[in-house]
Amino acid sequence: MRLLILSILTGVLFTSNVTWLGDFNEAKATAAQTHKLILINFSGSDWCGPCIRERKEILENEAFEKYAADNLVLVRADFPRQKKIS
Repeated sequence: MRLLILSILTGVLFTSNVTWLGDFNEAKATAAQTHKLILINFSGSDWCGPCIRERKEILENEAFEKYAADNLVLVRADFPRQKKIS
């Protein structure tokens, strides 16, 4: 039971404060309304080593997330090798 509570709290405490959009038109509209710059991250999330490292070391970094929340509209353009089946 303690492990379950700890797992839930850890998930709540370490969730990202930033939202990554997948629609560039939505990002343009949001950027126009909020007067923020758009950052597009092109990634191969399941095969590109540098992309995976960038995500872990930079994009999921607390300092980057704070800066992004205040200054950027984020767009993720992901090109995985393995397509997800819905």
